[in-house]
Amino acid sequence: MDKWRFISLDVRDGFWNMALDEAVLNAVIEKKSPNTVRFYKWNPSTASIGRNQSLSAEVDIEFANKKGFNVVRRITGGGAVFHDNRDEITYSIVCPIKILEDLDAIKVLDQFEVITQGIVTGLTNYGLKPKKGVIHCPAIFLDGKKFSGNAQVRKKGHVLQHGTILLEIDPDLMYSVLKAPENVGKSRMVRSVRAKCIGIKDQLKDYDEKEFLNALKFGFENTLCIQLKEGHFSDYELKIAERLVEEKYSNIKWLKKYE
Repeated sequence: MDKWRFISLDVRDGFWNMALDEAVLNAVIEKKSPNTVRFYKWNPSTASIGRNQSLSAEVDIEFANKKGFNVVRRITGGGAVFHDNRDEITYSIVCPIKILEDLDAIKVLDQFEVITQGIVTGLTNYGLKPKKGVIHCPAIFLDGKKFSGNAQVRKKGHVLQHGTILLEIDPDLMYSVLKAPENVGKSRMVRSVRAKCIGIKDQLKDYDEKEFLNALKFGFENTLCIQLKEGHFSDYELKIAERLVEEKYSNIKWLKKYE
């Protein structure tokens, strides 16, 4: 059974979270770091946009700045997301694509799903009944409502996949930070989120973060046939991430790439 690095719950700002994901991807490609599973939170709350999105079309910058939120552009695809500092856990996985192919996940969608199966297995073990599906991108549902969206970037035979796990949702705040699609009002989007999305705490009598994370860890180990060993970021990764924060993720040119 392959041993991978596990970086337990880490709390960073939006710039550092995205820089560390990219730094780990680069280090794994260069064979300077092991395959990695990481959990993290965002502080302050952060709006992230997909690599090909227009900032002005997706985020109310004035509102985000007023609230002290970060706004970042990801290197992964997908749509704009609001990451609440209290009510979300994010996971990321970096590994060679061949490992997923060896698990019979040949197509891109299959590779998404073999990773999200780790969340499904973990949360099933935690007593929930999640199911996989697709809304724009591969997602996971409880009681027919979405609680996890996921995105990828693929580079030099490797994949970085990360995604959200919503604990609770505040649709009003979400669509104060994010802009509603053109010709769609905020109130309509808020109603849509309430109807179509859910936080996992809505399905639980008690929530214990340590037990919850252990369940997710078990799910990834079981699904990917790996053993996760507690680890930390290397000095090399931290150095790369520091440069990426300064030159890319906090740089207005990267954020406004398509303006």
